[in-house]
This record gives sequence, structure tokens and C-alpha cells, in this order.
Amino acid sequence: QRLVDDLQELSRVESPTLTLEKRESCIQDLIDTAVDPLRSAFSSGGIELEIFLEPNLPGVMVDTGRIQQVLTNLLTNALQHTPRDKKVTISALKKDAFIEISVRDTGAGIASEHLPHLFERFYRADPSRSRAKGGSGIGLTIAKTLVKAHGGEIRAESEGPGKGSCFTFTLPIG
Repeated sequence: QRLVDDLQELSRVESPTLTLEKRESCIQDLIDTAVDPLRSAFSSGGIELEIFLEPNLPGVMVDTGRIQQVLTNLLTNALQHTPRDKKVTISALKKDAFIEISVRDTGAGIASEHLPHLFERFYRADPSRSRAKGGSGIGLTIAKTLVKAHGGEIRAESEGPGKGSCFTFTLPIG
């Protein structure tokens, strides 16, 4: 059922009729709203969650629900791939005409050959993970589509297995 739901969501966000209900939003509020429901999962998993926001960030014009969906996806992935006693950091800073938001973990990391494919439908860097435990393999595709619909970009970086990963996306300043 979850796979069917994810496929329906992907179909909606890839539709040429996708309508974004943009309004000026504060980065702090967007991050807090995405983080709050996950705080207990981080805590019970023994994973430190750190938030760093550059002071005085300007607002962004976004569909808040859609950007929270992107943040939730990235945070959930970090939670799943970061072991106990490690850390996940969310940061936001101004870069030119964009706000750059990163979710960095100190977890499993990603081999370089997987990085170019992470945002493809159904792609999994670890094929041994079941769909029940590892998701449908389209969450990052949905995230990429939503970020692009807002005029931003998304990328993934990792120094390799065991060295954590960082997912970064940009949003145009309001």
C-alpha cells in the first residue's frame, strides 16, 4: 500500500498541472515544523540532532507543505542511515540569491558510484534493504521534483561508505 501511495504522490508532483501554493515563509519555521515530529525518533535512536541557521536569513516563497515534505524525506533518510551515538545536522545559509539547506549525517555514507543515481525512480544504493525497511525508492525522486518546481536544485555528497552523507537543496530567496 505504501508503494502505491508513493507512486500516486510521484504522479501528482510530476504532473504538469502541479500547483504550488507559495507564500513567504521563514526557514526556521519550515525546519522546526519538519523536525518536531521526528525529535523523539532521533532521541530514542540515540542520534544527536543539531540545527544551525545563519542569522538573519531572508524569507523564501514556497509551498510550505511541499518543502516540509522534502525536509521530512531527507531527515527520515538520515535517521534510517545513522547509527546510535552519531549525529545529524541541519543547516541553512544564504548563498547569492538562494537559501541553501543541508541535512548532513555521520552515518553509513554512500559509495561514489551510487551518487549520480540517487534521485532516479526506484534506485537504492543498498539493494539488500527491503521495501518494508528501506522505503519505496522514490522519496528522493519526489524531493528532487518538488525542489525543481520551486526553482531550486538538490544534490547528494558523500566521501564514501562509513563517512556519512550530505543532501543539500536550494530555494530562491523570496
